[in-house]
Amino acid sequence: MEDYLPFGLSDFKVEQLGFVYKDIRKQAKIMEAFFGIPKFTILGPLEMEITYRGKQTKWTASGAFGRLFNNVEVELIQVEHGECIHKEFLDQGKEGFHHVRSSVDDLEKVIEKFEEAGIGVLQKGRIVSSNYAYMDTEALLGIILEFSATKRGRTRR
Repeated sequence: MEDYLPFGLSDFKVEQLGFVYKDIRKQAKIMEAFFGIPKFTILGPLEMEITYRGKQTKWTASGAFGRLFNNVEVELIQVEHGECIHKEFLDQGKEGFHHVRSSVDDLEKVIEKFEEAGIGVLQKGRIVSSNYAYMDTEALLGIILEFSATKRGRTRR
């Protein structure tokens, strides 16, 4: 892996904090009370097609969405079925903070720059009008970085 990225991570805006839990409804109530987050919106379960560690597969998840810290989205993910990076996290005995997401104009360009620096894609897919990719940054940064791009053009970078 290269000792640098060909761009600064400070160029990206944190738009989402992602958490993974076995029970998002329970965790949503805890976060609503502790942080004073307005009631989470809970969606799913939803089946999605993804590329997970280079292989096409499907997984099913439920999600809860709220807002915190100057309007940063909080996403809670609960794996219902299938193999994915979120299930890996749970299988390691972990629950809690998992990733940070930023929107970009050109997802493929960002992926290419990370791959040039020796950092690959853990998982990628599409949800509604957004393509996303989770980059393999945990060993380097201690967290996973997620980037997404929408067709609406409200993205940055």
